[in-house]
Formats: sequence, structure tokens, C-alpha cells
Amino acid sequence: MPRRIPLLVLNKAEHVFVLEPTPAALLVDLEGTLTEFNPSPHSVINALACFDGVARQNGLDLRLLHYVTNADLGGFCNLCHEFSARLHLRACKPFFTPPREFQLYGHGTFVVGDQYLTDGLLAWRFGFSFGLVKTSATQPLWPRVQLRVGQAVSHLFCKLPEPKR
Repeated sequence: MPRRIPLLVLNKAEHVFVLEPTPAALLVDLEGTLTEFNPSPHSVINALACFDGVARQNGLDLRLLHYVTNADLGGFCNLCHEFSARLHLRACKPFFTPPREFQLYGHGTFVVGDQYLTDGLLAWRFGFSFGLVKTSATQPLWPRVQLRVGQAVSHLFCKLPEPKR
């Protein structure tokens, strides 16, 4: 069994950029992390553009920022080609395989998401760090149940960082 991965609790996805060291690469969940559940294409485009802007301001090469969601989002990629190469729809997290260059950074790659059992297990499979976003948005029943179950078993694959001395 692989070692437990670092777990960092974030109030907002953008707070991943205040961590030290800053992430080398990011895989960011959409629903519940950057957008509401069942988002409109317009809200997805706005969320991706805003997060890209924050990433750019913090010096992250956008080629090392990908968005991963298990949602379908209809014909989103037809509406916004700017993100289509970095947006992975119907990703089947935690079984999604990230691009090879992300795998080279180990704990320097962060998966940022709102669920232990999809986002956290994806991070664990590849030895990445996991930034759990504590969402204030109203969640449908299934994500709430999934979060509770994930929280109960997260100690098996996640560890809180050691306090700095």
C-alpha cells in the first residue's frame, strides 16, 4: 500500500497558492470546488478564467494546470476551445490518469477538490498532495454522503502536515 499523502485543508481553491512550497502542477476539480453543482457553461467558463488568472499571477505555467471533473457538461468544449486541452470531462476520478509530466512532480503536484473519495484517492494513487476545499455551497445529498464516508476513511490514505517548528 502506498504511503499516506499530505492533506491540506483549504477554505478556497485559490489558497493553494499561499502554500510553501508552491505547487509545481495542479489538477483542480470543478463541481463543488470552483463551481456549484450542475453548473451552467457560462459559470464554468468564468470559474476557469478566474482560476487561470490567479494561477498566472502566482507564476504557474498554465500547461501544468488541468481541470478534472466526473461531470459531462454537455457540449462545453464546443463553446470554449481555450480550455478544451486542459479540461478533462467524464474523468472517472479516482481512476483518471493525469498527463505524464504531472506524475514527475510527486508531492509537488496538488489535486485540489472537495471530495476524499474521488479527488483524494486520485492524489493518493499517484503520490500527489491533496488540497481539500471546504465548500460553503449547498451540496446535493450524494456528495454530502460521499464526503462523510470519505472523511471517516481518509486517515488510511491522507495525513495532516507536520506543524512547523
